[in-house]
Amino acid sequence: YKVELTVNNTKETQRFNILRNPVSEVTESEMKAQFDFINDINKKMTEIHQALKNVQKIRGQVGVLKKAIKDTETHKALLEFADALVKDMTKIEETLYKTKTKSGQDPLNFTIRLNNKLAHLNSLTRIGNYAPTQQAIDFKNDIVKDIDLELRNLYSLFDTGIKELNQKVKESNI
Repeated sequence: YKVELTVNNTKETQRFNILRNPVSEVTESEMKAQFDFINDINKKMTEIHQALKNVQKIRGQVGVLKKAIKDTETHKALLEFADALVKDMTKIEETLYKTKTKSGQDPLNFTIRLNNKLAHLNSLTRIGNYAPTQQAIDFKNDIVKDIDLELRNLYSLFDTGIKELNQKVKESNI
């Protein structure tokens, strides 16, 4: 491995090896399996969070659009389309992420969502230096399948719904 540290335009680089703890009971292949498992979860969590950031960005832009439209009667169809698009994205967002959590008590009041389940599996798998169990692998595969379905639906809204909204805005001469 290689580590780089940059301070005030000065860059230092150092190569290093990660050594196995000699008193560890697990094999290198088990540790690699744990690392790969956790890494896969981290990549999926990053994908979820990026998609959710895009939802927030689009929601904000739709809000700006709605404020800019003074003649709501003339542009009623456009506004309804924008509202429906945001509603559809919000439904997917709330399936992926617990949006209603505001206080420390709220996690108990609202059911956990797909990203919470995957993140908790990640934290459980990090305990010790062991390969993930078959149960953990099966659970991850099931949750990721559900997450991927929601993300595909969201990406479809990004690809088609946003393009259609942009086209409607152009056609309306706002």
